[in-house]
Amino acid sequence: MTEPSVLIGGCACGAVRYESREPPGFSFHCQCRACQRATGAGHASAFVLPVDAVTLTGKISTYDRPSDRGNTVTQGFCARCGSPVLNRNAAYPDSLYVNAATLDDPTVFHPTTVLFRDKAQPRDAIDL
Repeated sequence: MTEPSVLIGGCACGAVRYESREPPGFSFHCQCRACQRATGAGHASAFVLPVDAVTLTGKISTYDRPSDRGNTVTQGFCARCGSPVLNRNAAYPDSLYVNAATLDDPTVFHPTTVLFRDKAQPRDAIDL
């Protein structure tokens, strides 16, 4: 399938929207405990975009937490509906980690790896 020239997405209520002029640099599933908590599932699915390629509108509320590797991760949620939209990692200041569930067309998400597989819950086996 051909990747779209612009990635478009947003939160559940539509108050937060984003567009990217660049394709994802990296797409993945993450099974760390923080992602399990953030999604209420066994993993989070996300992709990485360069900060300078993304146009973001709407109000984002944030929460800082330590990552499993010790970096500060800033989780971004829609201030209106609370949907998780994106993350920033202090170790990679030029990158946005966008939740795949926010894509208007989720078929463009193609994960290539699983991170923190050793933290996976037994009910959440991912075969990549």
